[in-house]
Amino acid sequence: MTYIVLDMEWSQPVCKEKTLTRGGKTLPVEIIQIGAVMVKDGKIVDEIFSEYVKPIYYTIIKSRIKKLTGINEKELKKADTFGNVLRRLRNWIDKYGGDTICTWGCDDVSNLRAQCEFFGFGKEWIPPWFNLQPLVTRQLQLQRAQISLSTAVELMGINEELSYHSAINDAYYTALILLGVNNIEEGIKWQKKVDYAHANPYKQLCVTVYGKRKYTRTVSALRSPELRRYVCPLCGRPSTLKDKLVNIKPCSYLAVMKCAKHTLAVNILFSKDEEGRYEWVKKITFTDSSTEKLYQDRIRKKSARAN
Repeated sequence: MTYIVLDMEWSQPVCKEKTLTRGGKTLPVEIIQIGAVMVKDGKIVDEIFSEYVKPIYYTIIKSRIKKLTGINEKELKKADTFGNVLRRLRNWIDKYGGDTICTWGCDDVSNLRAQCEFFGFGKEWIPPWFNLQPLVTRQLQLQRAQISLSTAVELMGINEELSYHSAINDAYYTALILLGVNNIEEGIKWQKKVDYAHANPYKQLCVTVYGKRKYTRTVSALRSPELRRYVCPLCGRPSTLKDKLVNIKPCSYLAVMKCAKHTLAVNILFSKDEEGRYEWVKKITFTDSSTEKLYQDRIRKKSARAN
């Protein structure tokens, strides 16, 4: 594969009520900078793509965006239109045979598609894409789906030579991270399964995390930070348990966790090694009616014993 590592900055309407809708198409944001780096045959291509884009409707740049990106209205007045910049971007992609877009997060491609549709350029030309974040957090065995670009750069041992929140700088950092990811194509296939599971409640998903700590009892081990912190593996939102973890059999615990969008089952299994340390395996899976019924039954029994 030849990867188009893409990052963009955009301006926003002054408030949600000012979001422009025309002919059934919505313009949620307006792109003001496009940065892209090509990764071909495991190397970064020398020729990068970096251009400002002149906004037509959301011309007032919020102070927060100015502070983050350093972009101001004066610079953007000199920039070319979206249509012309888009044509040059497509020519650059065609020149190197870019066939897969890589981004850090999910917003860049969705905003690009929305703007192409709104201005009548179509979105069929946009290559398949994937979000690099979950591939990195999976490789680093982190218990969350989302981390900041700067955190990933630090964890991957990449030198921080450039500032952040510049489209081309962020694209370059993302390309360096991409080069450090193992089995990229396998990771993309895995992510598609996760995305499918996100949309399809009948698809099974299992995220497994391993750990080891020295505790005298499993009850003490359950208080460790790794087993008390829950993040939804599908959307990255913080999650909470519906109730406490309950013991369903020796050294095995069950709970049901919820975020704003998903309900998942948590299973924790303990074993003890020769040195007296507890090894644990935490599995997060989609829950079903039988799992929730088992959990509620154990909660009721536990409450009855307490009374």
